[in-house]
Amino acid sequence: MKIKNITVEIKPLKDVLKEAAEAMSEARKGKSIKIRKGLSFGSVESFREFFTPRRIELLQVIRHKHPKSIYELAKLTNRDIKSTVVDIKILEKYGLIDTKKVHVEGGVGYKIIPIFDYDKLTVDIAV
Repeated sequence: MKIKNITVEIKPLKDVLKEAAEAMSEARKGKSIKIRKGLSFGSVESFREFFTPRRIELLQVIRHKHPKSIYELAKLTNRDIKSTVVDIKILEKYGLIDTKKVHVEGGVGYKIIPIFDYDKLTVDIAV
């Protein structure tokens, strides 16, 4: 079984831009480019602002308990629904999770199921 990994990098913006320029140069030459999925942060401080303990907890609960709604996720993490929704939207915006809308059986409306489809989140710190 292949492990699905997402990489989070902490490195200066100049290094990220240098890598992007190199990739574009390779593409212009017709060479294939390996696409990596992940996030980059310019500093440890910005990484810590994004990956709060509560957001990490959400990722862990989604991965291991597979909640069937945001409401269930909020209950599992002892959080209010509003702050849970805010964090889910942020995590989804940056590609760490997906959400799926499912119509409620016998009812009107839908529920949102959060999905974390990775086995591993790796943090690389440039020194």
